[in-house]
Amino acid sequence: MFSPARAKRTIPKVRQILYQSPADCPFENPFANLDELVWSYPDKENWKVVILKNKFPALKSGQCAPESSVGPFKTRVAVGEHELIIYKNHDKGFDEFSKEEIVDAIRVYKKRYSELAKSSDCVRYISIYHNHGLEAGASIYHPHSQIISMPIIPPDVFRSISGSYSYYLNNQKRVYDAILEWELSEGKRIVCQNEKFVAFCPFVSKYPYELRIFSREGHAHFDQMPDDVDEHFADIMHNALQRLKAVLGKPAFNFFIHTAPVQSQATGTGMFTEDIHKFYHWHMEIVPHTKIDAGFEIGTGIAINTGDPDEAAAELRDAKI
Repeated sequence: MFSPARAKRTIPKVRQILYQSPADCPFENPFANLDELVWSYPDKENWKVVILKNKFPALKSGQCAPESSVGPFKTRVAVGEHELIIYKNHDKGFDEFSKEEIVDAIRVYKKRYSELAKSSDCVRYISIYHNHGLEAGASIYHPHSQIISMPIIPPDVFRSISGSYSYYLNNQKRVYDAILEWELSEGKRIVCQNEKFVAFCPFVSKYPYELRIFSREGHAHFDQMPDDVDEHFADIMHNALQRLKAVLGKPAFNFFIHTAPVQSQATGTGMFTEDIHKFYHWHMEIVPHTKIDAGFEIGTGIAINTGDPDEAAAELRDAKI
């Protein structure tokens, strides 16, 4: 539901800065946590990024167990890996990263994704995401992304894959290709683009100034993006984040990558007969936190967007960066 008039309500600003000094930061010296250390990039002496096992993981390492039942519910043991991707500069948020620093992050994401995908037969899906700011769920000020491997396909991803499959069966075309072609032909929701990627405010935006980044040469698996494309992806991410910062004034935000499940043959559930590369397309979503969901949104699952995506795209496109 789109209701720009609701944006005129007088509501308190939610942006809060949870500052932690380097002296109080658990990530300032990541090598003090040798038990949690996975690896550093490019190496320990010249590190720019360090991966640590999360001390408070959502999932834990362990033996893969089959699905079981508890009453009317089907359950799985929460087996997986939950890791932190820690960047060196304590006071430099991701929206302040240079293109070169974003390239480093992308290469770390791809490398660790590939390693986790091969680590266990139990891994069905790997989620890569970044929380920036207290409202976006970042409990530690020091910039860090997270990566989680899990034994299930997340519901939102599964719905996305299922819808993509249905569209492919009916149209013999990937829905992401159709969306990108239409958005490019419309033009008014395009924010920025380069040779390989396009960033736009989607027609069906749940949040004001929400952005999607699509590859022009769509592929199902993010980790299989060719290395020579990393810089193009970093360029579009940098461009998009700079525009959000210019228009919204350093908002809290989340970004996450939606990619295909680890199994190349769709989800491994037997529901899809076609290879997932024929109908699915990995992409990134960037969601700035400019509103708070309340009873209607939580109770119905219907998002009320107080911003027109056409107008949001125009503001972002015209921003001076």
